[in-house]
Amino acid sequence: MTAVFEDKVIVTTENTKYETKISKGKHHWIADEPADKEGTDLGPMPTELLASSLGACTSITIRMYADRKGYSLDSVSVHVTIDKRSPEDHKFVREVTLKGNLKPEERDRLYSVANACPVHKILTGKIEIETLLLP
Repeated sequence: MTAVFEDKVIVTTENTKYETKISKGKHHWIADEPADKEGTDLGPMPTELLASSLGACTSITIRMYADRKGYSLDSVSVHVTIDKRSPEDHKFVREVTLKGNLKPEERDRLYSVANACPVHKILTGKIEIETLLLP
């Protein structure tokens, strides 16, 4: 049985080459391909959006945990790259910089918290994609 979600992300590509409009409720953004791939370069590529999802989730999860525990964390910066080792083998490299007056044990805890963000769990868990072609 397929779950039906009312809260969908909607993605539309029309006759504007690869410019793709994305919306979720009141939020709207664009994905695209760079000019050297015949796109219009109006937004990040889909793989860059995937990397940004991992980075944003990591940063938010660390911030939430630090706030909840009262850690002296001034800022979190996450840099994510995707190392494409082969067409079926990819490695995400996530570099996390924590600024603030943190104790060594707090830094260690925030490192483990980074690996517990929901997007990290999705990407490292079992993934199944079901595609339904609608009329």
